[in-house]
Amino acid sequence: MKKKITISLFVIIVFVFGIAGIGLTIHEEKGTIRGTVTEIKIIEIELTVKDDKGKETKVKSKDGAFKPGDHVIIKDGKVSKEVKPITGGY
Repeated sequence: MKKKITISLFVIIVFVFGIAGIGLTIHEEKGTIRGTVTEIKIIEIELTVKDDKGKETKVKSKDGAFKPGDHVIIKDGKVSKEVKPITGGY
């Protein structure tokens, strides 16, 4: 009887950690870079974006509406501002 309970608990724990692992990997999309603008070259409108891991990526943009400190998403070579959802109450 104890063996069945132990096996059942093991299966449940593995299932829960498996679902949690899948949930964490869903947020990372291939080809997408999330980061903060650290430098802008006005002549070419070239942005330098630094992600959470410290890796810097340079990308050219047609839109000059970015400023250092903006959180952006680079997907398929296109830069857009990251809009964070509003949470909390009054």
